[in-house]
Amino acid sequence: MTRLLLLFCLSLSCLASTFEVTKVALVRNKRFRPKHYEVKLTDLLSEDRFEGKYFKIVKGISEEAISFDDQDTWLVFKAATTYYHLTKAREYFVNHLKSDYVQGLEQLTIRLDITRTFNELGHYAHIENPPQYNNALSIPEGEGYQGRVPSWGKEIWFRPPSPTHISEIEILDNGQTAEQIVRAFRNQNLMTSFQRFMIEYLNHEINDRMLNEDNLIRTAGTTLIMELVYRNQDSINRLLSRKWYELDTALVPEIIYHEFSHIALSDYLELSHSTSVIEGMADYFAGKIANSDKLATHIKAHNTFDGKKAKRKQFYQQQFELTDYANADFVFGILWGVGDIIGENQETFIYQLRENVKTTSSIRGQLIDGLLTSCRFYCENPLADSVAMRIFLSQKNL
Repeated sequence: MTRLLLLFCLSLSCLASTFEVTKVALVRNKRFRPKHYEVKLTDLLSEDRFEGKYFKIVKGISEEAISFDDQDTWLVFKAATTYYHLTKAREYFVNHLKSDYVQGLEQLTIRLDITRTFNELGHYAHIENPPQYNNALSIPEGEGYQGRVPSWGKEIWFRPPSPTHISEIEILDNGQTAEQIVRAFRNQNLMTSFQRFMIEYLNHEINDRMLNEDNLIRTAGTTLIMELVYRNQDSINRLLSRKWYELDTALVPEIIYHEFSHIALSDYLELSHSTSVIEGMADYFAGKIANSDKLATHIKAHNTFDGKKAKRKQFYQQQFELTDYANADFVFGILWGVGDIIGENQETFIYQLRENVKTTSSIRGQLIDGLLTSCRFYCENPLADSVAMRIFLSQKNL
């Protein structure tokens, strides 16, 4: 009996064992430059696959963890990079922010190089849907569909990179290409300049001082410059900007932190929506985990888009409330600036903010109210900090 009990205990111990391996991954150095380093991958449940207690890294729609010996060595490198940074992000929320919710999360499936579109009922949209590239997203759990589609838990999807010409980029997710945006801006500029000129002309006495060369040159000059840009945009693009863009999201540490932050905040903020507030919250914690106010910068080998900057000089505009602008860095900057006001407890303060905002919260309304409400409970000097916060927000046109 004693021997059987011992064997049973040993078997349980074996089941509970975890492994640690060393792999090469992409990591930021002290100068925030991406370098290849040997790193330790911990809490693994397997000695030969990327499956651990908290993360299972798979390719595409497969349910089998990627092998350490997979013939696609680049895929292995990406798997090691995502596993390493996801572990770092999880430890931040568990150890630094003391998140019981993150501590209790079940194993997350992480999908690399997945091009399928997400479907709330079927997990994956039909294969005939256009493939997706150059982005990452966090997936809410699903119950499946009528026994034909099994249920699934929370997941993170990292799309493969694909070179995309600037003319093919759908700006603001509304189907408009870069050329269409320039054309719309040109037409609006022409009308605005004409209206401004006519208002000045009609609301004042017509005299030599009003209808002088300066007014004519100002109006004609703005119109001429815009017309030149419009008619020669291809030449200007060739001279002043890159024409091809791509993004390998699984190899940008801050994007990995951003997506895990969505998961970590999902006890209050749903994963089914993308809004300025929840994207800004994820950006804030990605910056804190990375220890940088800049995200996805200085990594041109894997990201040819412009990154995000918390300290970019911006003022509130109503369009920041739109879903099309959800991934702008305005809210990231607001939260970072408010954190500087709060001081030492800023990360706990912003983490608790998730309880006072909703997935659909607006910036000018609910976000500001949430910040001020949170300050009453979590600021060391609520009165002074709330006054300083209001001054800062007013400077941002809020």
